[in-house]
Amino acid sequence: MIRLLNILCVALLAGATASYSDIIHSPTDFIVGDVWFPAPDELFDLDLDANGTIDFFLIAGMNYFSGITSSNPDANKYLIHPSPPPNIGGGVAALDSGHLIDGNSGEGTPEEWFGLAGWDTLIFVLDAGETGEFYNHRGYVGLEFEASDGTHYGWLDIEGLTSGSLFKVRGWAYESTPGVSIVAGAVPEPSSALLTVIGAMSVWVLRRQTRISTRNKVERGCCY
Repeated sequence: MIRLLNILCVALLAGATASYSDIIHSPTDFIVGDVWFPAPDELFDLDLDANGTIDFFLIAGMNYFSGITSSNPDANKYLIHPSPPPNIGGGVAALDSGHLIDGNSGEGTPEEWFGLAGWDTLIFVLDAGETGEFYNHRGYVGLEFEASDGTHYGWLDIEGLTSGSLFKVRGWAYESTPGVSIVAGAVPEPSSALLTVIGAMSVWVLRRQTRISTRNKVERGCCY
């Protein structure tokens, strides 16, 4: 028993010093498009790394259209499913959880990295029907953005609602190490601080077991 606890302590403490995550996650629960005053369009400014610079803009307006645009189309991009030529651009791709997002996401895949000064469609509602992969659907937008230290990859969690072009922003995350891929829906692993606490508790249990074992031996008059 003592030996097993000792092994457990060593493993947990090793994990506490070696295990960490570079994913920065920002959960939220904000509906875009349900405010009609003072304007029929509602904007959502997305600053992924909270450095004071807006990376993307989201819009939902007039109950029939919602979209995304880049603050810097040359550097900040999102994954789309491109429209057939000669059209330029396409609908924003609703990625499933677990989809790998990196610099190769737009090569040899159905998706393509794209940045536009205008709006790309999340949801489009017309009398003839609805378009946009986020209509009444929850998915992830793959994001690529430029920071002072290089190119980063992230995701945006969006849930299209059943009422027109409204959608809910569920949160976003990005990989703080430039050039490193991220998986759609990935959130940080347990912090090293938490693992340190677990390790400390295990050491306490080990020492307590040792004291109990020693006391029992003394009470039995055992020599060791």
